[in-house]
Amino acid sequence: MDKRTKKNTKYTYDPSLIKALVEKYGYTPSYIRKCLNLNSNSITADTIKADYKELEKKLKDILLNFNNKA
Repeated sequence: MDKRTKKNTKYTYDPSLIKALVEKYGYTPSYIRKCLNLNSNSITADTIKADYKELEKKLKDILLNFNNKA
């Protein structure tokens, strides 16, 4: 019998944004994801969350503008 696996889609983050935050802060991708998942409560985690939201918004705006021009 085949056991179906279900991918956790609740917390999916853009890998390119995670990579950018890793380069900026020098932390591991695992720590960055933990900060975004609200598992870490610190000033650094709050800064990382804010930067991720800002990057995500800018990326979404760029993609929207690109699609509207075509």
